Amino acid sequence: MADWFSKMETAHGGMMRANILLIDDEESIRFSFHTFLAAEGYNVITAKGYREALARMDEMNFKLILADIFLEDGWGLDILREVTQRKLKTRVIIMTAYPSTQTSQESLRMHAFDYIVKPLKQ
Repeated sequence: MADWFSKMETAHGGMMRANILLIDDEESIRFSFHTFLAAEGYNVITAKGYREALARMDEMNFKLILADIFLEDGWGLDILREVTQRKLKTRVIIMTAYPSTQTSQESLRMHAFDYIVKPLKQ
């Protein structure tokens, strides 16, 4: 997953840690992804729901957003819609444990960077 985008270079030629927003209502998923991505050198911010994710998006810019489709107070597709409406240059990956043709097609139609099924396998 860490290969999906590269770290951003600073004006001084050094590396700046890319910000990733991880949105999932399951604490174990947030913990696992945070642990993995932070170990790869990314700055990982988590949110458990739609409203919390919007607040995080107001606070900082993200290179990547990983959003579960089913959130406790909204939908991952609404996050994707919000990124589009705000005209953010942020890649959004939609995740789900309950894949369907409808959500897959809708995600890709809305220009999600990818649609992945949980649990992830190496």
